[in-house]
Amino acid sequence: MTNIVIDIDNVSFNYGAVPVLEDISLKIHEDEFIGIIGPNASGKSTLLKLILGLLEPDEGTISKFNHDGKDLRNYIGYVPQHSTFSRDFPITVGEVVMMGHVATSSRFFRYSKEETELARQVMQKLEIEDIEKRQVGELSGGQLQRVLIARALVCQPEILILDEPTANVDMRIEEDIFSLLKNYSEHMTIIVVSHDIAFISGYVDRVACLNRTLVCHNTESISGKMIEELYDAPVKMIHHHH
Repeated sequence: MTNIVIDIDNVSFNYGAVPVLEDISLKIHEDEFIGIIGPNASGKSTLLKLILGLLEPDEGTISKFNHDGKDLRNYIGYVPQHSTFSRDFPITVGEVVMMGHVATSSRFFRYSKEETELARQVMQKLEIEDIEKRQVGELSGGQLQRVLIARALVCQPEILILDEPTANVDMRIEEDIFSLLKNYSEHMTIIVVSHDIAFISGYVDRVACLNRTLVCHNTESISGKMIEELYDAPVKMIHHHH
């Protein structure tokens, strides 16, 4: 049994008088690739913010640790649903990727040779080293997602969290990104929010179905009936061939 790196225990959260999450419990293990699915306004992004420590639960606890008991707040990479900077801002791909070092670097926007080399290696793995000097405003949706993933990976996180990383890309790019994430999940815990239920089941180890409450399934046990109950509407399951 692998180590538990995130332990969500009976967590509830409200925005004012509006309940968003209710009695959520989930244990996420080291090197696990887990998908979170659910309809709009089901609490998916809120749950990620709670895991990241950007919000505090109204009830329950969230623990982040490894076998040494080390707090992992500084060892989490995050790819938000929407980029946090304007596409018109004059910044290059390489500069965006290097921003991933800011949280862990001891020198503000001054990077060591080791940090620069790590960024180069990550850009090579994500096949964006040839666009390092390009402005981010010139990038396609798929290129931008690779840049944002590289920014999250450059500090060598133990946990990578992605909120709808393929929301605005075509199927071929989606396959490329998830294949890349699958490779990284061999030595990293990955949590991804997605609406494409049938697609992510071909990559993740488990699927957490969230709609205020949460039920987690192994991917092979996911059925059309479960999804219809989750979304409270008929859902057409489409098989993707990889």
